[in-house]
Amino acid sequence: MSDPQTIQPHGTVLPPSLSIRNATTVRDLLQAAFESTDPVMLSVPDDADIDLSFLQLVEAARRHAELNGRAFGLQKPAMGNLLSTLERAGFITAMTPRDREFWLHRKEQQ
Repeated sequence: MSDPQTIQPHGTVLPPSLSIRNATTVRDLLQAAFESTDPVMLSVPDDADIDLSFLQLVEAARRHAELNGRAFGLQKPAMGNLLSTLERAGFITAMTPRDREFWLHRKEQQ
């Protein structure tokens, strides 16, 4: 069995705790992923414990990727606890088309 907090060839598997208590670990995983893989794709556990600090880290990583011309995304659309956290934080109601594509994998219909 592989360590769940490792960088995989097809993405970075995140730990089940994505809260302020684990923010340093998550930040370090993101930094390591940007140093070793392209594109950087995050695999968020379906049952992860998620709070606003994780959303902030991901948004910072999105900006870092954009500024450095790097591809960055989620391996699958937000669901479960991640989607609930996005809703509670007000992200869903204020999403731009780019946010919707990133978090929900939905493109705007023309």
